[in-house]
Amino acid sequence: MRLILALFFLITAPIIVLGQDYHFANSMQLPQLLNPAATGSGSVHRTQVAALYRGQWDNLISQNSYQGTAAFADIRFCLQNSKKSFYALGIGVQHDFSPLGYFYNSNGMLTAAYHKHLGNGTFASVGGSLGGLAMGIKPEKLKFDEQFQQGAYDPSNSNGENFLRDNIIQPDLSSGFVLYNNSKGWSAGLSWRHLNKPVYSLQGDENRLGVGMVLYGTCSPWKTRVHGQSVQVRALYRRQSVTGSNSLQWQTMAGVFYQSAFAGSGGMKMTVGTYLRGGSLPGSVFTLNTIVPAIQLGNDHFSATISYDADIARTRSRFSGGMEFVFQTSFGKTDRCIVCSGF
Repeated sequence: MRLILALFFLITAPIIVLGQDYHFANSMQLPQLLNPAATGSGSVHRTQVAALYRGQWDNLISQNSYQGTAAFADIRFCLQNSKKSFYALGIGVQHDFSPLGYFYNSNGMLTAAYHKHLGNGTFASVGGSLGGLAMGIKPEKLKFDEQFQQGAYDPSNSNGENFLRDNIIQPDLSSGFVLYNNSKGWSAGLSWRHLNKPVYSLQGDENRLGVGMVLYGTCSPWKTRVHGQSVQVRALYRRQSVTGSNSLQWQTMAGVFYQSAFAGSGGMKMTVGTYLRGGSLPGSVFTLNTIVPAIQLGNDHFSATISYDADIARTRSRFSGGMEFVFQTSFGKTDRCIVCSGF
């Protein structure tokens, strides 16, 4: 089957053949989707909710755009025998699909994390997630090379494929660790995804997702208290699989951002900056492929982020880039165990 879907994180990889994980451009805007240990972090209130929409490799109103949506919510619970340590529970859903290929990839998850206060505003968090991974296609809507004769498409021609099923649902387990200090503006996280190696195939074979790894960090090398200004450095490394040999792609992204507060505006801040992203297939050289400018506005109660992928290394896709919107809000009590916002 020669169906190539232009994915964001692993741009040069065919999603069905190699069994790709789901992806979003600004992963660090919704870290709970990549690391369950991030559940409950980054808000001054007990409850937070976040939503994301992405249309990539085309404009938002086109039916050719590979699209993704996600939503996540979590809530914190203070421990009676601790002034700062707490645990958090979360629930998330993710769905992305290709209108052209009628391929979809979805995930629903329940997450839990324990945050241990180590002193001076530093926390260590461990967490895990239990979810269901679903993927599927509509074979009757796909067009295959074998169905074209002398340049003309005939749907009655055999496509040469033998799909035993149109969809599949598998359990999915992940775990992670985060060390962070929101008041000082730094964090470091590590997560392991697909620990149970779920089956990821529509052809009845035992093609399984390998155990994936995500490593990321943020820091603020310069920060002022008077005007709420800071420079933030963010970096992420993602390995599609550290086990097996069927999916060894990797990608990395790094960015520098400047944040400044607005005087007399209820704690409003603006953050602007740019990510650079690149990656490689096994045996291939590293390729810097995308620049991603982003801007974020918000305060301790809400934030809105918009980013755009500008492709600097043309892929086999004819599309030009992608746009992403992220909205987050928090509400509820600010209990004794709730720490300052990471925004």
